[in-house]
Amino acid sequence: MHPRKLVRDALGLALSSYIARAALLARGVVAAAALGPKGYGGWNALNLILDYGSYATLGAIQGLDLELPAAVAGAPEARLPERARRLLAGTWWIIGLGGALFSVVVVAALVSGRPAAARALGMRAPLLMLAAALLQLAIQVHASALRACGEFGTVSRAAAFQVLIGGGTGVALVWRFGIEGMLWGWLAGTAVALGMLRRRAPIPLAPAHPATGWSLVRAGFPVFVFFTASLILRSVDRLALLHYGNTADLGQYSLGLMAAGLVLYLPESAASVLYPRIAAAARGAPGATEARARVRLEVTRAQRALAVALPLVVALAMLWAAPVVAVLLPAFREGVPALRLLAIGALMLAVSTLPGYFLLGGGHAPRLLGFGVAAAALSAALVFGVAARAPRPAPVALAAAVGYAVFGLGLVVLSTRELFPPGAERWRFLAASFVPALWASALALTASRLGTEASWPAAVLRSVAVTAGYLPALWWFGRGVGLKRVAREWLLARTVPV
Repeated sequence: MHPRKLVRDALGLALSSYIARAALLARGVVAAAALGPKGYGGWNALNLILDYGSYATLGAIQGLDLELPAAVAGAPEARLPERARRLLAGTWWIIGLGGALFSVVVVAALVSGRPAAARALGMRAPLLMLAAALLQLAIQVHASALRACGEFGTVSRAAAFQVLIGGGTGVALVWRFGIEGMLWGWLAGTAVALGMLRRRAPIPLAPAHPATGWSLVRAGFPVFVFFTASLILRSVDRLALLHYGNTADLGQYSLGLMAAGLVLYLPESAASVLYPRIAAAARGAPGATEARARVRLEVTRAQRALAVALPLVVALAMLWAAPVVAVLLPAFREGVPALRLLAIGALMLAVSTLPGYFLLGGGHAPRLLGFGVAAAALSAALVFGVAARAPRPAPVALAAAVGYAVFGLGLVVLSTRELFPPGAERWRFLAASFVPALWASALALTASRLGTEASWPAAVLRSVAVTAGYLPALWWFGRGVGLKRVAREWLLARTVPV
């Protein structure tokens, strides 16, 4: 892959993701204003169905992501090889089974009335969210097939349309129909996105080849377990607040969840582009020996660039949170401290995204299982322990941020063993990954205590001070990263065919 194409795919996916995320953010702000803290907390409780529904694949999607890139390598664009068709048919078989099992679990939970904080939502809204989760499974299969073929543009456009249509319609409907209006809007956007993916990837729809499906489950199961542990890490705070607190507390906390999602989008976009290449190189696709070395270099460069550039953006956003919330969502002011803490935790987790995907795609998932499960269990114990004593947004956010940091640090440490030989280079990579994030976070927290919290002029002065304070770290850790080259390649990729 030409460097310009790599940069174009990664930044193009990130750009479309941020456009989509901006639409989701706008929908979130409007929904928060329309629903209030209690109603918005209920909406975020429902999103747990969508989050966990994505894992009803039982690992088949993760296995497909590992096996399909090598299966389609060198194949004509208009025709999938027979092995690829068998892999996709086997995936459908597993997804049908997993989707049915997940539906039974959700309906059983609804009938039992648990959790108690979500009872006021009734039955219709959760069932609509369940339908959205099942449609998302179909989107996952099509997106996996397109990514394996290098069609990142189609995937990013479909994701953008899903959010723009779903979010825009939800904004239009939420004032009159509440949560159900947002859900109908999201279902409409999801149907459009699936149609777009289907046009570009006319893959077989009939489930078949159960043995192939189970082989994908076995291949992807280590990655599946690790991703499940990561999901638990990122959702245990919501579960704890629902159990010990109430939906109003979760509504205040949800501002931080939006912030954390924005922080994680850029590294996840870069990882989505690199992951099929990592998997293909690890599984003997043509030119795999050279591809492994090239991918290792791409991962380390992208990791260092993100680790030095992202902290300043996050720090500045933290400073502007209070003034913006005071104007747009005054009822959510109590959630600002939790937002800052979750942003810091997400930043510590974000710098581990690319190294983590490198280990998963490179066949090292079994080594990560013990760490992932242990880290998720530790985070769950910490968050639930804090929530039992102080079921408020800020204490729970602090506990969740500690869990994020432990998880991120462990991933980067484990990745250095595969990325570098023993020696000082490992320590330099570790420092470059975390020191900028810690420094920017310390600057932002210190600056946020100066002056009136919600003052706009104070936010301007704080931003100038934090930027000036971060420049030494940007200069020191940004040397040799190639930030200027990345910007130049992206601009050239906009105009020069590759």
